[in-house]
Amino acid sequence: MTTTIDSFLSTPLLISAGIAALLVIFLLLIKLRKKAKISYIFFVVAAIIIAGSLYCYYTEYYIYYVFAIILAQAITLPYLIVKAFDNPQKREEKKAAKRAAEIAATRDADMVSKQIVAEIEEKHQRLLDVNKDLISKLSSFFSSDNSMENYLEYCNDLIAQRVSADGCLILMADDYDNTLAVKSFKGSFPPPYKLPDDLPHKPIRVETNLRFAQFQLEGNIFGEIFSSGEPAFIPDSIRDPRIYQNGPEEFLRCGGYIFAPIKQPEGVVGLIALARLPDKEKFTKQDFDTVVILADAISTTMKPLYSFLAYAEHTELNKGGTIASKYQKDLLPQKLPVISGITIGCFSNPMEGVCGDYYDIIVSRKDRISFIMADVAGKGMNSLIVMIMIRAILRLAVNTDQSASTIMSWTNRGICIETSKIDHFASVALINYDATTKEVDIATCGNNPVFIFKAADKSIKQISEPTEPMGVAKETEYKNQVFKLESGDIVATCTDGLVESLNENGVQYSVENLKKAIVKNCNANAKDITSRVKDDLKKYCSTAQQYDDQSLLVIKIQ
Repeated sequence: MTTTIDSFLSTPLLISAGIAALLVIFLLLIKLRKKAKISYIFFVVAAIIIAGSLYCYYTEYYIYYVFAIILAQAITLPYLIVKAFDNPQKREEKKAAKRAAEIAATRDADMVSKQIVAEIEEKHQRLLDVNKDLISKLSSFFSSDNSMENYLEYCNDLIAQRVSADGCLILMADDYDNTLAVKSFKGSFPPPYKLPDDLPHKPIRVETNLRFAQFQLEGNIFGEIFSSGEPAFIPDSIRDPRIYQNGPEEFLRCGGYIFAPIKQPEGVVGLIALARLPDKEKFTKQDFDTVVILADAISTTMKPLYSFLAYAEHTELNKGGTIASKYQKDLLPQKLPVISGITIGCFSNPMEGVCGDYYDIIVSRKDRISFIMADVAGKGMNSLIVMIMIRAILRLAVNTDQSASTIMSWTNRGICIETSKIDHFASVALINYDATTKEVDIATCGNNPVFIFKAADKSIKQISEPTEPMGVAKETEYKNQVFKLESGDIVATCTDGLVESLNENGVQYSVENLKKAIVKNCNANAKDITSRVKDDLKKYCSTAQQYDDQSLLVIKIQ
């Protein structure tokens, strides 16, 4: 067996791998201790030598060690070329220039930020100053008869003066009609919406149309900007498709416009609109910012005015309701009459400030005893006035020989003659009882239900149907119903406030519960029946708050 030098190559390969491993260890120590900058190239080269040495040692394919050396040299060569021609001074100069640029950019950014902060502070200071002026002025409108209208007029003058506008509108929303209406109008305001085709193009006619127009929330620029809730700046209306040009008359030519919404926590409630005529200098961005600040200030100051008006209205209603309740009690029978052959029971739970329920028992003669249950629309003094009118007419009419439906018609005509602005509507049930024949003649209008309980089969049914209330139209006709009653039969009527009473879960007491209570206590007299219905109602509603009067009238045949 011939021995060659290749037989001893395994030892140098292990030595080469060991030295490369030591190089990696020392390179790591230098890097971790930060003694010098070590390029990752050296780690790659050392790893290639270790891998090539070990691979050749185990496989005895020594050619791979040569390839490993060549690969290591190829990786190291570009690094050495770069280092050979590198200029450290220029590199440091570039770094210094870059750092200087970054510092300058930071300084500029700080200056811009300070400028923005200063502008925001200035804007807020202006807003605070305007708010202080408006709030101090606001208190002078609290004692005014038309507080809101007068305050809007003041705001209109203030805004127009601040930005030298030729015209200024303040529009407020009507939630019921879902429209915008002009509440304050100053100066010359060329309409930016399409005028009606039949409207003459005369200054006084156009101005009148604008003052009293109601704008939908779509199809016109007022409604669109109100719905968006964002202010709009239109320095040149010719270029804005939202502005309708009504021309060619000079007074109809549109110039520049500024729109700013008036907001409350629940949403947008109004809109400020300013106009500048086309031959005048255009609105500026500063004008726009001023209007937006004023609109924000007006929005803020309107909240206490709304609160004051609500408080004043509530106080007035309570005052009127207290007075009305006092007189309402005087209108009700102070003592139930004792009538042979029947028992009578009734109760009424008036709610504070409502004063809408009225009942009466009129003994006209032996063959007619009239029972009335009425629920008048409105609150306080308004409902009391209508209640007095109904009571007066009915007390006269029931003394005639006319049927219940005819008496109701006469009363309705009397109420419909009233042309005042107050609501004069009422639900009424009229029950005429003839003690000589034990017949009832019944007519109803509105929502007051009437029930008849038949003792023979212990059945109860509602004989009334919801109809048009009294006071709507004088031509209204009422249905007359006549029933023969027997011993033990019951006639009952109530106002809708009783059957619509709510429990703590918001569920109504209902007609069915009332009928069950009457049937359950049918063997008692009328007074006891009403007492037990009242107890049942109180138990059902518990502590739930009620918002309408509750009244019940029960007649039982002996």
